[in-house]
Amino acid sequence: MNTLHFYVNSDIDADRLTFVKADLMAMSHVRNVEIGKGSPRELMIDVDEHSNMTMSLLDHLNDVGLKAEISYS
Repeated sequence: MNTLHFYVNSDIDADRLTFVKADLMAMSHVRNVEIGKGSPRELMIDVDEHSNMTMSLLDHLNDVGLKAEISYS
């Protein structure tokens, strides 16, 4: 399993966080989603090891109105 780290520079209320997490969990190859506190918010998304989900997840976050960036380490 791989963990992808995204940073979201948007104010998100609790209801929106619940929606975003459920929406991401419904995607194929996504196994877990954790959303950190603070600003910017860190999203840690566990995906299947051999899936190529990085751009799909980034596009999806932007489609739901969140301005997301990828962190590489």
